[in-house]
Amino acid sequence: MDALSLRYGGPTISGLLEGADAPPLDTLLASDVPALSLAIFATELAVLDLARELAGVTPGLVIGHSFGEFAALTAAGALDLADGVRLVIARDRALRAASDTEGGMVALRVGRQRADAVVGSLADRGLAVAAHNGYDQVVVSGPHESLDRLTALAGLLGIEATRLRVPYPFHNRLLGEANRLFEADVAGVRVRAPRVPMYSPVLGRHVDTEQDGREILTSHLEREVGFLSALVSVRGDGFTHFLECGARAALTDLVNANLPGVRTAAPLRQRRTFDELRGVFAAFSSTEAGADAVPAASSWTAAPPVVSAGSSASPAAIPGTDVPSVEQARPTAPQVEQAVAPAAPARTTEPVPVEPPPSGAGDVTGLVDELRTLYASAVGYPEEVFEADIELEADLGIDSIRQTELLQRARQKYDLPEADIRITDYTTLESIAGLLTELGAGRVRA
Repeated sequence: MDALSLRYGGPTISGLLEGADAPPLDTLLASDVPALSLAIFATELAVLDLARELAGVTPGLVIGHSFGEFAALTAAGALDLADGVRLVIARDRALRAASDTEGGMVALRVGRQRADAVVGSLADRGLAVAAHNGYDQVVVSGPHESLDRLTALAGLLGIEATRLRVPYPFHNRLLGEANRLFEADVAGVRVRAPRVPMYSPVLGRHVDTEQDGREILTSHLEREVGFLSALVSVRGDGFTHFLECGARAALTDLVNANLPGVRTAAPLRQRRTFDELRGVFAAFSSTEAGADAVPAASSWTAAPPVVSAGSSASPAAIPGTDVPSVEQARPTAPQVEQAVAPAAPARTTEPVPVEPPPSGAGDVTGLVDELRTLYASAVGYPEEVFEADIELEADLGIDSIRQTELLQRARQKYDLPEADIRITDYTTLESIAGLLTELGAGRVRA
């Protein structure tokens, strides 16, 4: 890694990774962000290589969070190692060369809908939602003064706000000039279609082509990271095992806080000896194969693990990663950085028994409970996630197509007629229960 870095005018990092007297995070953030960025990138790839060599772990899918997408692209074979190193160095050079990049990031412990309302109320064009990391975690970026106002307002509203230790306002139009400078470097490298399946939280979809990879690289400084949606999508495809390849365990904590029924591992949650790392990988690999050591092993899908990249420090994040530590987060939603997933579970086509239709407003509360069970079973989330007024798409990542499908299931369950409605008018279980009640009473035009 040092040799490649020197070839492209970058720093050496072996001392940071191997030296017992390596400088702390705060020192690197203040004096050597390029070295820190390259060390993060190298660590993520090294952990994956060790998992392969020591325990035969083979990723079924990789996901990168923010700057972690560089490591994910490299791990997936879309970039070779030399070009990956070259782009990490070029990215830091572009950020230093651009003007008006002063700013930072704040993590809000709140849902997406309320975060949008709070940010919007400030009417500050410099502020932007940078990352949606969980059901109760949204990261906002912007100029320091704007973030000060946001933090003050959050305090008045009783919203927990955490300032992240990052050198720039990532995922914000403020980095447009840096993004344009970096585009010239991206044009000079070869990008391939991934050989390992990859999902991009920046694109909000799977990465299938060379152009997809280039789009990530040339837009990631300005575009939002939809990490929660990525986790929901990957978990919905059936992936249940997640291996974090960065330092510490911020992403693993997010997965555990938001995704039900998953197995996770964070090898670098703490300092470990080589033999201890071997043990962590071996334990993770054995659970992947359904070993007896895993409680309720039969409930786990035996499939390659999801590998996450994008390490971050706790409680604040390191450059390019917008993942503060998670404490007391609502237990339900997917979030991943590099992951391997099994095949999606088969869908049943057996007929659904018809139940008596709801007929009045008094039935709404009970109907919400029944819908909660129906929707949770169909989507694979715990029932407690489906609060009566939670937004199905904004908060749970269930898009309008899936909502239409679920509404049809509910309508068929109660043998109700088709309705001439717009699905976007019924975005919570409470509103859907009201609609079904109206249909049962014949008050909605069929």
